[in-house]
Amino acid sequence: MPNRGHRIPKPYDARLVEQALAIQDVDPRDAHSLGYTARILTIATLPHREQHGDLYERTNGGYRLVVQALPGAGLPFGSYPRLLLSWLSTEIVRTRQRELELGGSMAQFLDRLGLARSGGRASRTSEGRARSAGTIWRLRRQIASLFGARFVLHHVTKTSESVEILPVGDSIQLWRDEAVSGFPSTLRVSEPFFEHVLRGPVPVDLRALQAIKRSPLALDLYTWLTHRHFVQQNGGRAATSIAWSALQGQFGTDYPLDSRGRADFKKAFFLAYRRVQLVYPAARIDDTGDALAVLPSRPHVKPRRTASAV
Repeated sequence: MPNRGHRIPKPYDARLVEQALAIQDVDPRDAHSLGYTARILTIATLPHREQHGDLYERTNGGYRLVVQALPGAGLPFGSYPRLLLSWLSTEIVRTRQRELELGGSMAQFLDRLGLARSGGRASRTSEGRARSAGTIWRLRRQIASLFGARFVLHHVTKTSESVEILPVGDSIQLWRDEAVSGFPSTLRVSEPFFEHVLRGPVPVDLRALQAIKRSPLALDLYTWLTHRHFVQQNGGRAATSIAWSALQGQFGTDYPLDSRGRADFKKAFFLAYRRVQLVYPAARIDDTGDALAVLPSRPHVKPRRTASAV
C-alpha cells in the first residue's frame, strides 16, 4: 500500500546511497555490525533540539517518560545521546558487565561512535559569523548531560501502575584533554539501567545508525519501526493504526498541538522516514489521514535462527 502524497526522494548523496547498498547486501552479523539499543527509546524519545529548563516529558499511551537533568548540565538532546545509548546497550549485551571502557581519548571514542573529530567550543569569526562547536566539545557535553540525567518511566494500565527509575550511570571518569593517555576513561552503568537493557535489548544494525545519524528523528523512527515490526512478526499481528496525535506526543519534536503543528510534524516525520527507507527499505507504513498504519514488515535485524529451524 503506497504512502499517500509522500514519495521516496532521490538519494541525498552518493555516500548515503553507498552505505545503504552495503547494508542491504550483507547481514549485520556477517558485517560485525549487530548492535542494540535500550527499549526505553522505543517507548518515548529524547529532545531533538536543546531545551530550556531541567525537566522534559513525552507520552505514549499509558507510558510517560520524564527526563530530569542535572542542574547546570542541561538535558541530553540530538543524535549524540542516542548514539551513546546504543553504544552502551551494545556493550552491556556483549560484555554482560557494568564497568565499561570508552578508550584512551575522546578522539578514540569518537571513532567508536563513527563521528568525525573536531575540537573547540562554539564561537564567532572576526566577521561576526557563528562557528559551531566541534564534535569533541559537543560529545563531552552530551556525555555529562546523559550521565547527569535521570529517566523516570511511569506506566499505567487498567489493573496496575508502575514507576521505573533509570539513572544511566553510577559514575564516569572522563579524559582531561583530547590526547591519548595511559589510563582509559571508564564508566559504570547503574544497575537499574543495566537490567533494563538486558530484559529487552532492541537489535539494530549499527551501520544504519551511522548512515542516518545526522537526523535524531530518523534515528528514533528507525529504532521504533524495527522494534514494532519485530513485535508484529512475533505476535502474528496485522497492521497497527496509531493516531497522529499520539505519535506527536511520543516523538521528541517541538511542534504546537494544533492543525499547523500537526501538518509540520507529519512533514518532518515523512522526511525522516525517507532517510530510514534508504537503509531499511522493508519498513512499510501508510498515512491514512488521521492515523499512521504500521504495515506488517520484517524486522531490520532478522531473529537468529534456532537449530531446529535450520
